[in-house]
Amino acid sequence: MSEPLHINQHPGTNPPSFECTVVDSQVIDGDYWVQFDKTYYYPSGGGQPADHGTISADGIKYSILDVKKRSEILHLLSDSVNVDSLVNQTLTAEIDQQRRDILCRMHTAQHLVSAAADELFSATTIGNQINTQKTRIDIGIESRDSFSKDDLESSVNNYIDSAVDVSMSFRPRDELIEDPLVRVNMDLIPKNIHELRVITIDGIDICPCAGTHVGNTNQIGYIEIGKVKSKGAGKLRVEYTLVD
Repeated sequence: MSEPLHINQHPGTNPPSFECTVVDSQVIDGDYWVQFDKTYYYPSGGGQPADHGTISADGIKYSILDVKKRSEILHLLSDSVNVDSLVNQTLTAEIDQQRRDILCRMHTAQHLVSAAADELFSATTIGNQINTQKTRIDIGIESRDSFSKDDLESSVNNYIDSAVDVSMSFRPRDELIEDPLVRVNMDLIPKNIHELRVITIDGIDICPCAGTHVGNTNQIGYIEIGKVKSKGAGKLRVEYTLVD
């Protein structure tokens, strides 16, 4: 089984290069995938897209275009290669740092947008899709008239200005259920998971999350809220971008 090193890495910015060994290879629908004994690559999930990067062996460099978690963590190679020949080889892996850092900023900002929407409008986040160019969040809100795009943007940017630490820990599920800063519906998390990886933005938000994040809100940069669309009764889709 691949050791998912990203789970214990926080902050998620500036991921290290690392040595790994290919332990398995697969061809799935004509695509070439490899499994490492350990990996810092983040697999797509929780609304956050996968890391990209490269692996190198014997002077040959291959691009990693996608990472997925099935029964194991699989890495998609860009080239049609004899993947079986890579098995048992030790490689040097490098994650695209610019892409990872932007996704860390976007993902941490998503926690702040969700927290601010809850505080300002009693709105619940019901979905999100993080990306490098823009991120969208779907919120459930009782009164559309209570929503203010400007108030939401201002509140999030004030959180960012406050330079609040962002930390990672592992906490018992039962402990989180009683915490008022946990805004997610804990019933949506399988009950057989008793200890959860948690991202805490001090005094603002506590969220079970396996994604990658910055270490302080001042590393996000400001956000700008763009389109706000109705997605049916009691639902809004809010899009935002980062402002460097």
